[in-house]
Order: sequence, then structure tokens, then C-alpha cells
Amino acid sequence: MGIQAIKDFVLTHNLEERSITGFWNYFNNYQKEYREEFQKEFPDYNVNHVELSIDTVSLRITNWPDDGYNHVIIVVRMHYKDQYAGAYNMIFNLSGDVEDDHLSLF
Repeated sequence: MGIQAIKDFVLTHNLEERSITGFWNYFNNYQKEYREEFQKEFPDYNVNHVELSIDTVSLRITNWPDDGYNHVIIVVRMHYKDQYAGAYNMIFNLSGDVEDDHLSLF
């Protein structure tokens, strides 16, 4: 899969928007389910201070040299109050379905 093919795949499957939506679902659930921890990480939280951008798009080939388990990974970079605060990874199979996601806070 060449670079243009990856770009086409991202556009065809709407991966940018789906990744941003996935971030907000994950982040909002984190805020609700781990309220105390969230308040320590984000004191005086204000959603207007969150800025998101697509950091990277990558093709991952797993089980090398076999190629039967591959993914496209979108990394969403999170800034909070103008500081790099975390990264959200959404992992898609080559059919465009979500395989996994996770958020790392810094």
C-alpha cells in the first residue's frame, strides 16, 4: 500500500473524523468513570482548552514477514491549555473497522 493508497483509505473510511469522535467518547468516559483521577489530571477542566490534531497516520504490518494482521493507526494529539497533554490511538483493520483504541496522558 503506497502513500496515496493510505491517504485514499483514510478518506474513503472517514478515519480522521472517526478518530476525533473516538477520542471524545474515550475522554468523556474517562472523565465520568474515573472522576477523582480526572480531576487530578485536569484541575479546573474546561473543554474549551482542549485542542486536537491528527499527529500521524501509519500502516503497521504485524507478524513479520507474514502480512496477515495489518492495521492503519491514527494518532490524535491532545493539547490542553497550550501544553501537550496526551495521545489517542485508534487502530483500524484494512476493512476500515475499529480494532482497538487507547489514550495515553502525559
